[in-house]
Amino acid sequence: MEEYKCPFSAPLITHQFGCAHAQEVVHRGGTEINCTAAAAQSRCDQLFQHMKLAALPAFGVEDDLLSMPHSVLVKVQYGGLLGLQRLLRAEPQVGERVDDIHALVAEASLRFGDAVPCGSLVDDITAFKPRARRGR
Repeated sequence: MEEYKCPFSAPLITHQFGCAHAQEVVHRGGTEINCTAAAAQSRCDQLFQHMKLAALPAFGVEDDLLSMPHSVLVKVQYGGLLGLQRLLRAEPQVGERVDDIHALVAEASLRFGDAVPCGSLVDDITAFKPRARRGR
């Protein structure tokens, strides 16, 4: 079986967001999220790449996994999806949860096609504050 890595895995691993196509896979190195639908994964990956390209200049970093802080990618995932939800629902307040990432991305695709206005999500991405880690 072919595995499709989810580009929005950070909020799914923490169980803060949900997705109809998410499949949790536990490997020796930790938990990963795979997508059970190739077309859905492709659409999500394309959106994530556009969000990342729009947001990276605001953080002053380049698209380089060796130099880009992991926290920037997490902010793009969480903040980008929450901003997209705000944009589609026309609500001034950004919620804290996305119940189904697949449904949200599909709705954005229907409304905007390939031209999701990712520039409108940059403020949501940069404003996102990850939850503080609990003590161990």
